[in-house]
Amino acid sequence: MSAKQIHVSRFEILMDAGSGAQKAGDILITAFAHTGRYVFIEPMIPAEISPPARTKPALSGSIVRLADFDLKNIGNNTDIIIAQHEIVLDRRLDDGEHNTNVEILLDMGDQKANETSYEQVLKRCTKENLSVHPFHIVDEAKAIIKTLAGRGKNMYYIGVISAIYTLPEEFVIEEIKATFGKKLKPEILEKNIEIFHLGYVYASDNIEYSYTFKGSASATGKKVLIDGNSALSAGIIDAGFKMLSGYPITPASSIMHNLAKTFPAHGGLVHQAEDEIAAIGAAVGAYFGGVPAVTATSGPGISLKQEFIGYAAVAEIPVVIVDVQRGGPSTGLPTKTEQSDLPAVIFGSHGDHTKIVLSVGNILDCFYAPLMARYLAEKLRLPVFIMSDFQMANSYKVIDKPQINAVDNIDDIPDYILDHFWISRLPENIEMVRTNQAAPGTEDGMRRVTGLNTDETGKVNYFAGTNQRSHTVRNNKVHAVQHALKEPELFGSCQEGDLLVVGWGSTRGAIAEAVHDCQDEGLKVGGMCFRIVYPLPLMLKDIFARFKRVVTVEGAYGDDLKRTPLAMFLRSKTLVDINPMLSRATGRPIAPGPIKEGIKKTLEEMT
Repeated sequence: MSAKQIHVSRFEILMDAGSGAQKAGDILITAFAHTGRYVFIEPMIPAEISPPARTKPALSGSIVRLADFDLKNIGNNTDIIIAQHEIVLDRRLDDGEHNTNVEILLDMGDQKANETSYEQVLKRCTKENLSVHPFHIVDEAKAIIKTLAGRGKNMYYIGVISAIYTLPEEFVIEEIKATFGKKLKPEILEKNIEIFHLGYVYASDNIEYSYTFKGSASATGKKVLIDGNSALSAGIIDAGFKMLSGYPITPASSIMHNLAKTFPAHGGLVHQAEDEIAAIGAAVGAYFGGVPAVTATSGPGISLKQEFIGYAAVAEIPVVIVDVQRGGPSTGLPTKTEQSDLPAVIFGSHGDHTKIVLSVGNILDCFYAPLMARYLAEKLRLPVFIMSDFQMANSYKVIDKPQINAVDNIDDIPDYILDHFWISRLPENIEMVRTNQAAPGTEDGMRRVTGLNTDETGKVNYFAGTNQRSHTVRNNKVHAVQHALKEPELFGSCQEGDLLVVGWGSTRGAIAEAVHDCQDEGLKVGGMCFRIVYPLPLMLKDIFARFKRVVTVEGAYGDDLKRTPLAMFLRSKTLVDINPMLSRATGRPIAPGPIKEGIKKTLEEMT
């Protein structure tokens, strides 16, 4: 049977934690990327450490979207699922992210000991009209897996998926060797490759459907396959930071892991602190000493860092804080995505808040954000946040190789970086609370650093006028950014119309795709996502006035009596009646489909 031609597809590999589903996804996306296909991957990572096998909490996997055009998000629903056993399949079906015509491949290897459970899940699939292809790993592959102490099923699944998507074996074998060549003995590596081959042959002979892409392969010349946290790590080096101080916390930890491997070669230092408070204290101390420093954390760490954040603002010491958000509150959902930290970073520290908040909505943002943050932090001598989240941190994407800057002096920041964040260059001379901003060791430059209020000479001063001046000067720094902000980009051709959909961070790709689809259908819908979330541009109210209604899309909780963070913030700044159109705190990424449905429903309500 000839392969069906497609433009885009999505598949999932579902296994128990520790069985290699995510590694399988990594191998496949790299192989697909080397054939010129665009890829976007989202890992499914259990929150528990070593959860028991064959339990719902043990679900681990990879969601992979493939296309012959550039991808900006993980997409709506899944076309192909391959599941290690019935438990992980049952758990994943609960999320409802599969197409109605999804093709499910269920490994029946555990059926003999779990007949009742398998029967229940198969009945569920029948009831929901889902197509299931039960299969057994061929005996030859099972024998090899047995010699590997049960490991290697993921290689078989890689073979099955590769055959379904007509991915040539040689590309996958090359990636298997690149991944495991230095880690496995040659005979073990060959066994894994043989398992892969047997899975490929099985699917070619037994699976009745296969797919190939209609469009020609993309140019692969200067393209890079990279995830958000790796791009942030590379951006930290490129921006000229020389220290990262942090405490391991999901989903920010891989920034520290990446830099631990690469930072020393670029003159950088990774400091693993004893806790979150010590981590930001070390970063502030380093910057005070003239060493550009950054700290990376997640929501619970932001809670602990608040006192030092306020201290850095008052003491006029630059510091950059990366917040890779996860579900909350408290420990919450360590391996799920959310966008609920916005109030904490804007308003979190006690007293009057003065800080700058950036967000990243794609891989290129992740690479450029550290340089933008360093520029703002050093020019303003204020804390600057880079807001990411679990989805952005762990999603891989093929991008054009970004331009390397290797900035030493932040005044040399290129104009295209400023343009990327829709901001003009700041004034040369920005007033500080203290006139003396010398670094330690500067001759005749001794300065006092304190969290207490001071006058312009740096002496502690509690007088009313002095305190008022300090607040004015700090806020004028934020206002300088507000005056420099340009009009944000509106997606597509609609610059005015019926509905404007607004978001920030990782919702960017899904909003853009949904809005473009609606515009193609003739709907007067615009879209916007902020890269600088605080402060907001001065002309924002004028932009909103060009649309009959403005709504938000956010990965955060909201209901009729509680507005989501961005909607609440935009209302307070513009006095425009803004409500959340789509607000979800499920831990799952927001897809274009529900946004598109929400747009059409909102437009119907407006007529």
